[in-house]
Amino acid sequence: MRSQLTRQVFRQLLNSEPHIHHPCCYGAKSGDQLRKFNRRAPHHANTRNLFGFSRKPPRETKESDLDPGFSTMLELTNMLKMKTRPPPASALAKAFSDFFWDRQKVPTPLEEVQARNAKTTFKYLQETYQEVTGFGLSTGDLQRALIALMYLPQAGDSTTHNQLARLLFAEIRKRRESGLAAPDAELPLGQKDLLPFIQVLTMTGDSIDARKLLEEYWLSDLEQGGRSPWHRILKGFAKENNDGELLNTVTIMETHGVPFDGEAHQAITFYYAQKGAIEAVKKWYKHPISGGGMPLDHTNEFVLKMCISHDELQWGNAIFKSMLEKTPNKKSWNVVFQWAAATGKGVDEIERMMHVMVRRNEERGSKARPDIETINGLVELANSKNDPYTAERYVALGHKWRLQPNARTYLLQLDYRLKVGDIAGARAAYSRLQAEEVPESKDLPLINKLIVALCSPKSQDYEAIARLVGDLNERKARFEPDTVAALSMLHLQREELHDLIDLLQTHTFHYGLEQRAAIRDVIVQFVLDRANSTSRVWDAYSILRAIFAETGIDIRTRLMNEFFARKRCDMACHVFGHMRQNPLKDQRPAGDTYVECLQGIARAGDLESLEMIHNMLKLDSEVEPNTRLYNALMLGYTACGKPRRSLEFWDDIVYSIEGPTYNSIQIALRACEATPRGDRPARDIWGRLKKFDIDVTKEIFTAYVGALARQALFLEVVKLIDNMESETGCQPDALTLGTFYNAIPGTSRKQEVEDWAAQAYPLSWQELLTFDQYNSPDGEVLFDLERSIAA
Repeated sequence: MRSQLTRQVFRQLLNSEPHIHHPCCYGAKSGDQLRKFNRRAPHHANTRNLFGFSRKPPRETKESDLDPGFSTMLELTNMLKMKTRPPPASALAKAFSDFFWDRQKVPTPLEEVQARNAKTTFKYLQETYQEVTGFGLSTGDLQRALIALMYLPQAGDSTTHNQLARLLFAEIRKRRESGLAAPDAELPLGQKDLLPFIQVLTMTGDSIDARKLLEEYWLSDLEQGGRSPWHRILKGFAKENNDGELLNTVTIMETHGVPFDGEAHQAITFYYAQKGAIEAVKKWYKHPISGGGMPLDHTNEFVLKMCISHDELQWGNAIFKSMLEKTPNKKSWNVVFQWAAATGKGVDEIERMMHVMVRRNEERGSKARPDIETINGLVELANSKNDPYTAERYVALGHKWRLQPNARTYLLQLDYRLKVGDIAGARAAYSRLQAEEVPESKDLPLINKLIVALCSPKSQDYEAIARLVGDLNERKARFEPDTVAALSMLHLQREELHDLIDLLQTHTFHYGLEQRAAIRDVIVQFVLDRANSTSRVWDAYSILRAIFAETGIDIRTRLMNEFFARKRCDMACHVFGHMRQNPLKDQRPAGDTYVECLQGIARAGDLESLEMIHNMLKLDSEVEPNTRLYNALMLGYTACGKPRRSLEFWDDIVYSIEGPTYNSIQIALRACEATPRGDRPARDIWGRLKKFDIDVTKEIFTAYVGALARQALFLEVVKLIDNMESETGCQPDALTLGTFYNAIPGTSRKQEVEDWAAQAYPLSWQELLTFDQYNSPDGEVLFDLERSIAA
C-alpha cells in the first residue's frame, strides 16, 4: 500500500521534530502572549538536524521598553480600574522614585500617560501608605518629580501635569512647614521647589497662581536667587493670550523694584509681534531696558522679520540704521545681513556688505569677520521663505569665504531639502551631519522626518531606512510617533512582523494616548485594506490587540465587521471573543456590539458561531436583552436554518415592555417564510397588526407576501397584492413581485406567477426582469433581490 505520509512528515521524523496539526491558519499562535506570536516559524524540538548542525534558534521578541518603575505604576492603574488587589505600597513607592530618578539623568518630555499614572500612584500612596513616614517617598523624590514636570510634550493636554505639580508642591510645603523635610532637602524653598512649580504653572495655563506664589515668596526666598523668574510669568500670560495680566505684571514688577531686563523686554515684544499688533510692538520695543541695556539680538531679528511680513519697512529701516550707527558686535552684524537679505538684497550684494564689514572692523582694529553662523542665519532666513535655491547659494558663499560648515549648517540643509522633496540631497546632508557633534540631539526631529519621507511609496529605500533606524537605535534615541507610524506600515507591507513588534514594544509605551492612537490607526488602516490578504490582516490584528490594549469598542467592532466582510466568520467571532474577555468593563461589548456580531453571523449563516455568541450573551450579566438584540437573534437563527427558534424570540419581544419595532415585525415574517406551515404564525402577526390598527409599511407587506407565498397560497397572495395600494398606499413594485416569485415553490407555480404578473403589472414585471438571476440549491432560477433587514 502506498504511504500516506507527506514529505513534510518525513522531514520532521528525520529531524526528530514533533508533528503538530493545526486546524486553522491562526491556531498555531496565541493572541494572549505576543512573545509567542510567530506565524512563519514552525514548532520544533531543540535538536540537531540530519547533518548534525544545530538549528538556528527562533528569534525572540523584545519585551516592552518601559521606563524603570512605570510598569508597576501602570499595573496599579489597571488594578484600580478592575477593582482588584493593587501591587504592594512599598513596591509602588520604589517604582515612583525609580521612574523620576531615571528621568533626571536625561530630561525628556513627560507624556500625559506617564503623568497620569504617576499622579494615580502618588495619590494612592498618600491615602493608603500611612504607616511609613512620607508614605515611602523622600522630599528629594518629590523634587525630582516636580522638575520632570517642567518638560512638557509639544502637543496635547497638560491638565494632568498641572494637577500632579500641585499635589507635589502641596506635599513639599506641608513637610517643610512641619519640619519633616529630609536633611538633604533643607535648602531655601525657592531653589528646588518654587521655581520648578512656578514654571509648570505658567506652562500649563495657571500664570495668575504662579504670580501670586512669586509675590508671596519674592522677598524671602527668590529675590537673591540668581536669574529673575519674572520673565516666566510674562511668557506664561503671553502663552495664555492675556493682555491685561501681562501688563499688570509689568506694574507689579515695578512695585517690587524688579529690573525690566532684556528678557522681559523680549517676552512682551515677542507677544505683540506674534499677534501682529504693530503699534504695541513699536511702543514696547522703545521701552527702556534697565541699566541702559539694548534689545537682545534675537529680539531685533524677530522684530525685523515682523516688519517685513507686515510691510513696516520704514520703521524697520530705522532700527536697521540705528544698529549700523553704533558699533555693531558680531551678532548685530548677522542681524544686519539678514535684514538686508529680507528686504530684497541678493547674494552678491550681501557678499559686498560682508567685505564692508571686514574693512570697517579692520579700521577699528577688530578682527571680526563673517563666520559660519553668519551663513547659517542667512540660510535659515531663505529656508523660512521656502527658497532652497537661495539657501544653496548662501552655503556656496560660505565655501567661497572658506567657512567650514558645522552641524547647524547641515541641519538647515537637511530641513530645506526635505521641504522641497529633495530626498537624495537630504540624505547627502545627513551623511555629512554624521561627522559633526550635534548638541542636545537637535538633529533627531529632522532625522525622523527623513525616515518618514523615505517610507513614502514614491521614494521608498529600505536599505537607507534601515541604516537611519540603526543609527538612531545605536544612540538609543526615541522615535517620534509619525516615524513609528510610517515604519509600522512599511514593516506590515514587507511582512516583517518581528521587526514591527520590536519597534512597537520599544517606543509606543512612551507615548500619550493620542500619539498611540495615531500609530494604532495605521494598523487599523492596514486591516481594513481589502488589497491585503486575510492571513496578513489577522497577523496585524493580533499585534494591534497585544500592543494597543486601550483600543475602544468602536474600532474593534469595525475590525470584527471587516472579517465578516472577508467571509471569515470564525475570525470575526474571535475578535468579539477578545472583547468579551477584556478585564476592563468599559472595553467589553455592549448590547449594540452583540447586535453587530449577530448581524454578521446572519449574513454568513454560521450556526456554530451563532450558538457560541448566543451562549456568551446568556452568561453576560452586564447586557440586558432588548428588542434590537432579539431582532438580531431572530435574523441569525433564521439565516442559519432555525426559523422556529427565531420565532421564540418574537414571543419574547411581544411580551416585553419595550415591544416590537417595524423591523421586528418584518424579521418575524421573514422567519415565518422560512418555517414549514409558516402561514399560521404569519396570519397571527398580520391579525395583530389589523387588531391594533398599526400602519402597514411596504416592507412589512412584502414580507407577509413572502410568508404566504412560501406555502404555495397562490390565489390568496394574488388577492393580497391586488389590495396592496389600499393597505400601504403603494402599488406593487418589482420587489413585491420578485418576492412572490422567489418564495413560491415549484417551477410550475413560478410560471403561474410570471404569467399573472406580466399581465397584471407589466411595468413592474419588466423592471424585475432587469435584475440579476441565480440558481438556488434546488436548481430553481431566482431573482437577486435586496431584502436585507437591519436589527
